[in-house]
Amino acid sequence: MNHLSKLLFLGLLLLAEVSFAQNNQDAIVGTWDANERKVEIYKSGERFIGNPIGPDGKRMDKVEILNLEYKDGKWVGKLYAEKRDRLLEVVCEVKDNKLFLDVDGGVVSKKAEWTRIN
Repeated sequence: MNHLSKLLFLGLLLLAEVSFAQNNQDAIVGTWDANERKVEIYKSGERFIGNPIGPDGKRMDKVEILNLEYKDGKWVGKLYAEKRDRLLEVVCEVKDNKLFLDVDGGVVSKKAEWTRIN
């Protein structure tokens, strides 16, 4: 019975850890105030996508954030820079109700901070 109790305890511990990691991974999901616009980030399969929200409050077809993948507590993917018409590397991190973006454009890097709306 002692071995069975240990196995049950380890199984529950593993289940709790997987559940916590899943919740952490989904922390980026939501609508964010990105200064001049709003962006909705949602899960698509195992990756995350971000679309701007139009004036009517609906998600627009154009994609602004592409294929974010959760790695080591951060989301890594691409951000479309419309003014430059290029894809840039982006690393995102969520802390409380803030989304911190570190965008790498090769020669120039930029940091941004978005605030969660919902």
